[in-house]
Amino acid sequence: MKLRTVRVRPSALDVRYFRAGAGEPLLYLHHMLGLVGWEPALARLAESFDVIAPYAPGWGPAKDDLERIDPGPLDITLHNGDLLAALGVERAHVVGIGIGAWMAAELAAISPARVRKLVLINPQGIWLEKSPGDDPFAQHPGQPSEVLFSDPSFRQRFLFEGKNKLDAHVEELLDLRAAAKFLWPIPETGVRGRLPRIEAPTLVATSERDAIVPAAHGPAWRDLIPGAELVAIRGAGHVVELEQPDRFATLVKDFLLRDRAAAVA
Repeated sequence: MKLRTVRVRPSALDVRYFRAGAGEPLLYLHHMLGLVGWEPALARLAESFDVIAPYAPGWGPAKDDLERIDPGPLDITLHNGDLLAALGVERAHVVGIGIGAWMAAELAAISPARVRKLVLINPQGIWLEKSPGDDPFAQHPGQPSEVLFSDPSFRQRFLFEGKNKLDAHVEELLDLRAAAKFLWPIPETGVRGRLPRIEAPTLVATSERDAIVPAAHGPAWRDLIPGAELVAIRGAGHVVELEQPDRFATLVKDFLLRDRAAAVA
């Protein structure tokens, strides 16, 4: 699937994004490794939703836009709202993983009218002193993202197969650089003070084998978001949509479609 491009206002940033499917709009906000093309998990979601999957400023083909976004929550939240406006979408379900879950939560807290339902998977942005997790920015430079996977061999499989090894490694480092702008040196974004503002029905999920977002983070996020639900994903690492695309898609679809299915029944 080819990338599309849309210019958002007033920043005049060109956003590269994938879009496919039909149904209610679903905005997917990626984790710190960006997007690995039109991923199988996104294709599964597109069976039920109009899926919009953009590269955030600083990631992938938008790597040169990193300096145009401030590290705090306001710029990236306005950017995502401007993207929806540019695409003619008033409200969308919003699904985020890792740093993308932080971005999704900020959008729901600051612009609640934009978000129908919210799914936060392995969310980053709250620092827990007793359960900090591994530092994703303090890994061996030769294998900097292995810590994000439940099996170290998955890094090679998902990030390097079919690609030039040097190009893939540079891209990996640039994606981590972008994440570091928002989450380094301590992943405390101040979002905990805004989470109680979220009005959208929310599902929080944590992966059993996520080394950088330990399971203790799940209850911390759930307890700060009114009415939020919490589930665990067995056997997965931080980038669950790559490791377990079917389980990821089923989890998201079941939550987003649950009330609609009940109403039809």
